[in-house]
Amino acid sequence: MSYPKLITNINKVCAYISGVIILGGSVLAVMESIMRKVFSSPTSWSFNLTQGVFIWAVFLGSSYAFQELGHVSVDMFRDIIDKHTKGKKRIPRRTISIIGYLISAFVIVLFLNGGWKLCVRAGFTDLATYNFRFPLIISYSAIVVGSVLMLVTLVFIILDLLSGNDKYL
Repeated sequence: MSYPKLITNINKVCAYISGVIILGGSVLAVMESIMRKVFSSPTSWSFNLTQGVFIWAVFLGSSYAFQELGHVSVDMFRDIIDKHTKGKKRIPRRTISIIGYLISAFVIVLFLNGGWKLCVRAGFTDLATYNFRFPLIISYSAIVVGSVLMLVTLVFIILDLLSGNDKYL
């Protein structure tokens, strides 16, 4: 099975959005520093706004990171397994990779569950305790959206591995 172009494009758009959010947050941080140090007049909203939307950058960019092998991986476990199975029946790297991606999927399901519970509990009535008050569901929904995107991406990565492709080994 080939990795779907639609998912690739969705993840790429999400990565660009994530980059724009990070760029905007960086500009706000620089602006806040200048306002605070040069003009002795800090804003009351920029830091809080940056905190509130940064979660979107993290969760939107994560599915693209999975797709492009941008997440940190720990090859130590693969190396240990390879070392201890020399001369014996070796566990294929494909199997180890699939197990690793399944563990990642399990963790993301936990994120999805927790994010969903946060959204339900917050509703549209819970507001951020910052100076810049906005409904917390805006930030919490990033966990849900990002987790769904990551899960879909992981499903296609696992299917890609099962079909014999070597990109995600």
